[in-house]
Amino acid sequence: MSIEANKALVQEFFRRMQAGDPALAELLAEDVTWWVPQSSQIGGTHRGREAVLGLMGWGVKLYEPPLTVVIEEIVAEGESVCVQFVIEAKTAAGRPDRNDYHFAFRVRGGRIAAVREYLDTKYAEELLFS
Repeated sequence: MSIEANKALVQEFFRRMQAGDPALAELLAEDVTWWVPQSSQIGGTHRGREAVLGLMGWGVKLYEPPLTVVIEEIVAEGESVCVQFVIEAKTAAGRPDRNDYHFAFRVRGGRIAAVREYLDTKYAEELLFS
């Protein structure tokens, strides 16, 4: 796929994520991996579409809809697409949340094959689990 097609795929991922669209699953490779920093309660590498969807579903339950995603920058080269963005939402407990994220995607065969997620894990831990 072209760099522009890879960027469009990742933008579609965020569109579906923000909308809560279950068709997001079709954008993920069957053997997708999702890495979360070790300092998080859910840290480590999650392997396979079902595990990644489970991780995402668990995360969504921590918030009240709607979840607002503000993409600040997308940079792509080859199979890599990196996105700097902000998520704004209210937690399930009704507390306002605004956290900065960086996701590094790897695209293979028109699907998302890997994601590395970077965020302020200390802030998220204190806000969501204290």
